[in-house]
Amino acid sequence: MSDSDECVITFPIVGGIFGVSRLATKLNALLSAAQISPWHIGQWIDFKHSAIRIRFASAADGEVARLSIGSNFDPRLQSR
Repeated sequence: MSDSDECVITFPIVGGIFGVSRLATKLNALLSAAQISPWHIGQWIDFKHSAIRIRFASAADGEVARLSIGSNFDPRLQSR
């Protein structure tokens, strides 16, 4: 797989470092249901831990995750 196949999406996090577990739980549920392939946690976008980047193997996986996570997603935060 080339790097161009990957998709990085920035998800807002409520609760900072303590809130990221909720996102991970949702992403792992999608993974367990075979709706997405393995995902990889990235870097926080700021020192306040208000959002975090998640890397997916494909744009399709990223889109499924984005749509499944809910309406809190801000498309202006999407990268790549």
